[in-house]
Amino acid sequence: MSASARSPLSGCTILILAVLMLVFLIGFSIWTPFRQAKEIEKFTQPEAKPLPVLSLETESIAAQNLRDRFEKFREDLADGTKEARIELDSNDMNLSVAMFPALEELRESFWVREIEDDQLVIDICYRLNGRPRLAKEGEDGPITADPLYLIGTIHGSPFLSKRELVLNVDSLDVPGAEVAEGFMGHFSSLRIFEKSLNDPQIGPAMAQLTYAGIEDDKLVLARIPGDPVPDVVTDETFQSTGGKIALFLGGAALIFVLLAGTALYLGYRKQLEKLQKSEETNIPSSDA
Repeated sequence: MSASARSPLSGCTILILAVLMLVFLIGFSIWTPFRQAKEIEKFTQPEAKPLPVLSLETESIAAQNLRDRFEKFREDLADGTKEARIELDSNDMNLSVAMFPALEELRESFWVREIEDDQLVIDICYRLNGRPRLAKEGEDGPITADPLYLIGTIHGSPFLSKRELVLNVDSLDVPGAEVAEGFMGHFSSLRIFEKSLNDPQIGPAMAQLTYAGIEDDKLVLARIPGDPVPDVVTDETFQSTGGKIALFLGGAALIFVLLAGTALYLGYRKQLEKLQKSEETNIPSSDA
């Protein structure tokens, strides 16, 4: 066999393509969070502006009344034959955040300003992750990020999905800034009670709800016997951004497979042609 027939060119081409694709995928996975953080920095603040929290001492009468109403609501929920219903105004919702330990995460970051036009108007100081960086001494993990705070007002409406009360964000107003459209696609559904699903009181209560809506400027939560538990939000709604990234990476992997397969096929044909030419040029003569 000739030296040209044993050429490693095709193998090197495949290896180079594989390395380039691997470098691209690694680079893209590193670049994506930095790009997202850069866009988020345009409408966020590096420092939090805590929102007010109602004092349970000054609101003791209203707080006790709210506890009694919630207790009655839980008792009605426990009886599967009865309709359970509770109505909450903006003060009730702010009191709930101050009262229940399961909602502690919402304190100073979530304030229901009012209910108007069948929407909740909520001031937020929402914590997000900024640009990734190496962790300093005393910080958890090798990689961390400094916080950024989304400070503004959202207009949204409640609905139920997968036995969970979810807030559908119709608009987000940030003073002096314009929120990126891609971010709104990810922020359109807020699972503000996600961490309450395992709470022994709030979790089971949410799981039984069949209705959530705005009526007469109040948030109404209800369980109507015989009505199914709504499930209207797909995984794509909550994970749109992650789904797009996964789709892109999957497409990149498919392109890599196609390129590698094409290179293998062309390399195989080239090697086969060289072998055939080598055999033709090395045929023994009749005088040998």
